[in-house]
Amino acid sequence: MIDRRDRHAAWRKSYDINDPRAQVSTVHWKPSDTNKDAFKFFDVIKKAIWSYSDHIREAGKPLPICANAMKVYEALIRHMDFRTGRCDPSLDTLASTCKLSRRTVVRQLDVLRREQLIDWTRRTVKTGNAPGQGPQVRQTSNAYFIDIARLPIEILRMLRQKLGAGLREGPSRAPGSGGVPSRLAGRTARLVSSLAGSFVTNRDQSFAGLASRDHSDRLAHMYRGDPDGLRQHLEMLGLTAEPGASANLALYPSIRN
Repeated sequence: MIDRRDRHAAWRKSYDINDPRAQVSTVHWKPSDTNKDAFKFFDVIKKAIWSYSDHIREAGKPLPICANAMKVYEALIRHMDFRTGRCDPSLDTLASTCKLSRRTVVRQLDVLRREQLIDWTRRTVKTGNAPGQGPQVRQTSNAYFIDIARLPIEILRMLRQKLGAGLREGPSRAPGSGGVPSRLAGRTARLVSSLAGSFVTNRDQSFAGLASRDHSDRLAHMYRGDPDGLRQHLEMLGLTAEPGASANLALYPSIRN
């Protein structure tokens, strides 16, 4: 059985490192020994991202793509092979490069993905365990990529203006594997959902129980611990002021007829 506390346990929508769906590396510049076109590409796109972030910023609110998000973006660039586009640093490597916490890196990766600046595919590797002797695969680092076709149009327009024929656009790729997983967040969400469901169920059962009782039982429940209030209510209705057996038990639990 997979230990869900293990950060290397495989997630859904993860692909073997050799699976074609995990081969997402691509380049949008002309590869060279000096990488000058790659450096130019990322110099333009970083300026475009800052400009775009300021453009979509709501009045009185912080930049939607903040400095920490750009730190993570630049860390991805630092760990990219400019000849192949391969980019697969671990979250811990990114955290160390950015000098940010792992949690902050995860949060900023989600921001970058939300703004369609990057995407990624989760990958697995075989463990070599015999069948029945433990997990057959384990999670390894994500493979990150830039999908030119999904970039915000303002950023794409600037890339086209500044790079011209030097920009390799290519077709859009299939969407990646989804948000950065958080096992702690998943367990917390399940716990909250379970507690909420239990609360609703118990509340509904309580209401259903009251609805099924007769009039005197409902009055006894309403005035539990307040016999004078019950008496006044009954007198107002012109009914007997003597509560029935069920009311007596509700008002005075120690009484047994």
